[in-house]
Amino acid sequence: MASTPESGRATGGAARAAGEQDPLLDIEGLTVRYGRAQRPAVNDVSFSLRPGDRVGLVGESGSGKSTLAAAVLRLLPASASVTGRVDLDGRDLTHLKPSELRALRSTRMSRVPQDPLGNLNPVFTVGRQMSDVLSAHRSLGRKERTATVEEALRRVGIGDAEVKRRSYPHELSGGMRQRVMIAMALLNHPDLLIADEPTTALDVTVQAQVVELLRERVAEAGMTLLLISHDIGVVAELCTTVMVMYEGQIVEKGAASEVLTRPTHPYTRSLIAAARGRASGVGDSPSEMVT
Repeated sequence: MASTPESGRATGGAARAAGEQDPLLDIEGLTVRYGRAQRPAVNDVSFSLRPGDRVGLVGESGSGKSTLAAAVLRLLPASASVTGRVDLDGRDLTHLKPSELRALRSTRMSRVPQDPLGNLNPVFTVGRQMSDVLSAHRSLGRKERTATVEEALRRVGIGDAEVKRRSYPHELSGGMRQRVMIAMALLNHPDLLIADEPTTALDVTVQAQVVELLRERVAEAGMTLLLISHDIGVVAELCTTVMVMYEGQIVEKGAASEVLTRPTHPYTRSLIAAARGRASGVGDSPSEMVT
């Protein structure tokens, strides 16, 4: 199936006519290529997120979801070339200096990665790593940092925070490590939270707990959420808007209640069919099902 522009379901013009807020994140014509690859990983993508939006970006592995997230955060490898605009509150992130980007990460935009063990430093305690995040952006004394770290851990459901902050990553369970990453991402009260496959490799019970935790913290802080996932169920639980990505392009966008129940694009229909198939034990991949 050839890639097509996103479905006409998007409501950007209507939203502006209704007097909604200006975008927090505004992406226009974003294209990302790796090395000499003929096909871009992200191909001419444009969309906006307004304050308080909860948007799910779905698609199979290799569709370009995580590359898009890394482009927003300016965390792409040196082999990547980027064109287009990525504006955060009117500032084009693609042209900021490294020092300017460091000042924005964690404070204005933050990330929950899909692999907490790979993103936590194994030689430092989780408390030390969280304290370092605080120190990079806020002038707090040692006792204040410790108290702030422990409170952040409690707010993500880690009851014995005084003990757990002294733990090393390998001493914690997968679900506990993911809670630590969420706590770390929220330490400096960001406006935009990008959660990249935050429930990957977690069992069903822990996954449900993490989803509920994200829902509570995002709603409480009024943050804008961009959730990247291949799991339709997780997106349905957390997001009010869904964007579907295929071969580097957004092929459908709209309210979650519409896209997930009345999809208009063949690839979206195949994704939903594949999700239902997995639930019933059928394992066809979306790309194999699209005609």
